Amino acid sequence: MAAKKSTPLTSYFFILLLISGGSLLVFSLFEGWQNEIFSGLRQIGLGITLIGAGEWVNHPLQKSITCAQKDDVVFEKFFHRQRNPSALGNLLEIIGLILTFTGLAEYI
Repeated sequence: MAAKKSTPLTSYFFILLLISGGSLLVFSLFEGWQNEIFSGLRQIGLGITLIGAGEWVNHPLQKSITCAQKDDVVFEKFFHRQRNPSALGNLLEIIGLILTFTGLAEYI
């Protein structure tokens, strides 16, 4: 029996970025009408969400087949994410970084 290959937690970090950026964006949209300070938070939330979306595009889901041979031949199919940079993913990350830093400059 072949051991199952575990994926590191850092390969799914973009999901945390998407959730945290999206929740910050929703929070700033609902609370933004009270103070002007939340416009910087809105830019930060949108920037973090775009960085997470860019990382999601740059880490596509890939399928691999492995062959383990001890007593008998066993073929295993598993899914993993490996960085495969694309133009769209890099563009989303660059726009997200610009929005995050301009939001930090406005918030501070």
